[in-house]
Amino acid sequence: MRTLISILICALLPLGAEATSPIVDGVSAETHAPLKIALDPGKKALVLVFLSVKCPCSRSHVAEVRKLAKDYPQFQFVAVHSNTDENRESTQEYFKAQDLGFPVVQDEGAKIANEWKALKTPHVFVVGAQGEVFYKGGVSDSAKFEKARKLYLREALADLAQDKPVRTSETRVLGCAIERGENADVWKK
Repeated sequence: MRTLISILICALLPLGAEATSPIVDGVSAETHAPLKIALDPGKKALVLVFLSVKCPCSRSHVAEVRKLAKDYPQFQFVAVHSNTDENRESTQEYFKAQDLGFPVVQDEGAKIANEWKALKTPHVFVVGAQGEVFYKGGVSDSAKFEKARKLYLREALADLAQDKPVRTSETRVLGCAIERGENADVWKK
C-alpha cells in the first residue's frame, strides 16, 4: 500500500489563506521521484484530489472541493494536476482563477497519478498520518455535481471530523480519464 510519505512534499508552500491557488512542481528534478508531503501538525488527514482543467466533471466539482477546504480546516487539502494533454500555462491560469485556497501540484509525467492509481478527475484520496487511506473515490455520485444525491467526500470528512469510522470508504470514480500520454500503462503494474 502506498504511504503518505511516497507522494508529495516536505515543504510545498504555506497552506491556508492564500489569495490564489499556486501550481508547484510535483516531481523533484534531482530524483525524478514524487516529492513528499508532511501532514501539517494538528491536521487530521490529507485530502489529495486529482483535478483537470478540461474535464467537465472535474470542473463541476471544483466549487465543492473549495467549499470543503473551508468547511473542514482540520484537513490539509492538496490538488494534483496530472493530465499530460493540458498545457501548464492554461492550467496555471485556470487554477489561479479558481482560488482554491490550497496548492495544486503539477504532476509531470503523471508519476503521482500512477503511484496512487488515480483513474479519473476528480479522484480523491483521504490519507492519515500513517499512510492509512480512509477514503478513496469520487467527490459525489454524479458526473455533474449539481445532480449529485450522495456527497461522498463531504460525508467522509464529516465522519473523520467527529472521530467516527468513514461510512463509505470507497466509491466509484466518475469523470474523465487522466491522460497519461506515454505513461498510459505504467499505473497498471
